[in-house]
Amino acid sequence: MRRVGWTCGKVLALAWILLYMGKAGSDSPKNSTSRSRSRRYWMLRPPEGYQYTVKPPVPDRWLNVTVAAHLQGFGSVSEETMDFQATIQIVREWRDPRLLPLPEGRPFLPVDPQARLWTPHIDFSNLKEVKVASVPHKEFQKEPNMWVTADGNVNELSRYEIKVTCSMSLQNYPLDNQLCSIRMDGFEGVLLAWGYPFIWGGHGTEPLLTDATAIHSQFRLREIEIKAYVNSFDVRVEGKGCKYSSFVCDYRAADACLVDNSRCADTLSSPECDYCTSFPGTCDKHTQTCNLLAEATSKTFTSVEIQLHLSRRLAYHLMQMYIPSTSIVIMSWISFWFSIDTVPARVCLGVTTVLTMTAQSSRTAPMPEVSYVRAVDVWVVVCQLFVISALLEYAAVDFIRRREEHRPQTLNHNNGTLQVVCTDPKVPDPASSCSTSPRRSRSPADKAKRIDYICRVAFPTLFILFNVIYWAFYLCY
Repeated sequence: MRRVGWTCGKVLALAWILLYMGKAGSDSPKNSTSRSRSRRYWMLRPPEGYQYTVKPPVPDRWLNVTVAAHLQGFGSVSEETMDFQATIQIVREWRDPRLLPLPEGRPFLPVDPQARLWTPHIDFSNLKEVKVASVPHKEFQKEPNMWVTADGNVNELSRYEIKVTCSMSLQNYPLDNQLCSIRMDGFEGVLLAWGYPFIWGGHGTEPLLTDATAIHSQFRLREIEIKAYVNSFDVRVEGKGCKYSSFVCDYRAADACLVDNSRCADTLSSPECDYCTSFPGTCDKHTQTCNLLAEATSKTFTSVEIQLHLSRRLAYHLMQMYIPSTSIVIMSWISFWFSIDTVPARVCLGVTTVLTMTAQSSRTAPMPEVSYVRAVDVWVVVCQLFVISALLEYAAVDFIRRREEHRPQTLNHNNGTLQVVCTDPKVPDPASSCSTSPRRSRSPADKAKRIDYICRVAFPTLFILFNVIYWAFYLCY
């Protein structure tokens, strides 16, 4: 039995050694080169004499370059630094007949990642930071990002993580609408225009897609305008900024995707999730003729721009500013129903509401210092005036209640009050110069109560009137 067991162990050890040697042989440099060659057999390499520094031949000055984009993420809009962050995928398409013909009559071929082809000179013009997003897995870094079709059209796909400057106007904050843009300029005779690249399936899709489930921001994306226009280095040239093509896309339907994005984690590739992750919006195309484009010079270049029309979401500010401050103002009105004699209660309530409203107004401290008045500043100041006025009202009421009254001579008649009214005080006989008229005088306590009663109605009425004017003005402005 021991001999049989020993023999079986030797057989297993020998089999393991042979298996290891076979694996090492399969990973040898020779086999690796063979696999690499077979893999690159289906990839395109530039022909002999190809110069990647030379622009493809064109009949005139302009080389048409079609641009498409996929906004894969949007968020982190900062009012303090006036910028926002986004993740965007850019597709550029142009024609290079020098790469023809394709081998074996294939409709398209990927370009070898190690090959160097001519690419259009396109730069982001309003960026603070830009980073070309890379795939973390090493093997995928060698995957191609360029393709060539049978008619010579080249498609290049790039993904960027960018921080873009956005100059904001905060007069209506937090009821404001903002306009932020991502701009790219094409130089060296490149005519940029929004279109449909063949790697997106050709016609039938919009030139800008958006992952609506990845818009995590305090803003709502209402509309996107993508446009292409002419520009010039010469500041004296007339006609700069002339749009020769544009798409205006309505994005209000994208809010429904934010509600359903949690379900897409378990139902990938469903029609609803595909629609939300590649949301096209409802777009209208507009074209026009620009004279500066026809009379192009070496100082003329073209630009494409993505304009994001944003409206701030109000739910956060309602819960953090408007509703709490309104509650503090309403709480200050409770003192009008307290008795005038309850000095500690009314003073304590008035001081508490003033201090609480002061602490509430400090929430706007992290905002940038601007030279104009914002909507939130108007709201905070008016709310502070209301709570301070409620405290000052009690100070006035208490002063009226405690003041000494200097009343003239009175006669009591039938439980009423007869006040002596003198027509001529110099006449010695008051009976002949004075007459009595019944008039019930009001005590200081009654006057104080009357003021409290008026304030019970006046303060809420004025605050409601202020709300009507405030919301109507800033929401419609």
